[in-house]
Amino acid sequence: MAMIVLVLLTFFSSLLQVIKGHNESFMFEIYSTNEINGNEIFTFYQISVSECVFKYDKTYGCLSVNFHQGNKTCVLTDYYPNDGTKTEVSKAGWIIYFRRTFAIDFVKRAEAWQSSTYIWNGVPLTADKAIDGDINGNANQNFCAHLVSSDSYWAMAFGTSGPVKEVKIYLRNDVIGDNHATYTITVCKSRDDVVNGKGTLCGSYNGPDSYTHPFILTITCANTIFGGFLRINKNSNNLCLCEVFVYPPK
Repeated sequence: MAMIVLVLLTFFSSLLQVIKGHNESFMFEIYSTNEINGNEIFTFYQISVSECVFKYDKTYGCLSVNFHQGNKTCVLTDYYPNDGTKTEVSKAGWIIYFRRTFAIDFVKRAEAWQSSTYIWNGVPLTADKAIDGDINGNANQNFCAHLVSSDSYWAMAFGTSGPVKEVKIYLRNDVIGDNHATYTITVCKSRDDVVNGKGTLCGSYNGPDSYTHPFILTITCANTIFGGFLRINKNSNNLCLCEVFVYPPK
C-alpha cells in the first residue's frame, strides 16, 4: 500500500493537465498533501482532477485546487499556496494543486484614470502616461502621470484580472526628495472599490526619500491577491508616476 501511495504522489506531483478545448496547457504542481486551505469559492462533487483543474481556470478569484482523490471532491479556493502558509492541520486524502506561473499581462488593454490631473505648460499629465510602456522619468517633458493634490489616487483597470504579487513603479527623476516618499498600493475587485478606497493592501512605502537613480520603487505583496484593479495613493505632496508594471507570482 505504501508503494502504491508513493507512486500516485510521484505521478501527481508532475501532473501536466492538458485540457481539451483550452488554448494553453498549464503545469499544475502539488503544494501539499493531507491538507485543504483557503476560502471556498465553489465545490464540485464526483468529478475528475482534470475537470477540477478546468474549472479552476474558469473561476474568477480561484488560486488553488483542493482535490480529494477518494471521493472525487473538488474545492476551489482563493488561497495561493506558494505564499508558504500551510495550515498544519491534517485533512486526510486531500491534495492542494496550484499553478506556479501565469501568462498574464495586466497592463495590456488596461485603462488608467486618476482623481485629479496636473496641467504642465498646457499639457494634461494624464493617467495613461503611466501605462504607455515608456519609463522616461522626466515629468517636465510630459512623460509621466501627475496629480494635482495630496491624498489623491491613481488607478488602473487591468486588461486581464488575475493574481498580483508585485508592483514596480518608475518615479520621476527630474525632481527628487519628498516627491518619492509615501505610497500605498491596493488591489481591488471593482471600480467602486477603487473610488471608495476599499480593497486588499499589497504594500506600502514610507520612505526614505530617493535621491539617486534609477528612482524605481518595487512593492512585493505579502500574499498573492486576485483582483481586477490597482489603486496607488500618496499621503503627502502630489503623486507622480512615470510608469507602472504589475506582475503575477513567478
